[in-house]
Amino acid sequence: MKKIISVILAASIFTSGCSAFVPKTEMVKAACSEPDATLQINGGESYTGQATVEARRDKVFSYACYKQGFYPAQKSVSYSISPTGIADFIGSMIFIVPIIGVFSPGAWDLDQKDVTINMLKY
Repeated sequence: MKKIISVILAASIFTSGCSAFVPKTEMVKAACSEPDATLQINGGESYTGQATVEARRDKVFSYACYKQGFYPAQKSVSYSISPTGIADFIGSMIFIVPIIGVFSPGAWDLDQKDVTINMLKY
C-alpha cells in the first residue's frame, strides 16, 4: 500500500502544474477575404491581406479588415480551457500543486487558430 501511495504522490509532483510550462502564446493565421485589404490585429499592427502572428492563449484575439468599397469587417476569437488545463484542475483534487498551472496562460487555448473574415461590397 505504501508503494502505491508513493507512486501516486511522485506522479502528482512530477506532473503538477504542467500548464505553467506551456508557452503563453500560440501562432494564429488571420486573413481577409480580399487579399489587398488592410488587416488590423488587436487594434494595433496593420498588415496587408493576411498575417501569422503570436497571440496570447488567455486573451481574446480580435482583428478587423478594411478596404475601400467594402464594409469594415471584424471578428473576435475567444479562448477556452485546454486539455492540459483540465488535467491540472483534476490533478489539484489529488495534490494541490497543479492548481498553479490553471492560473497560467498555458491552461488555455484559442478556439480558432486559422481565421478568415469575409468582406462584403457596398
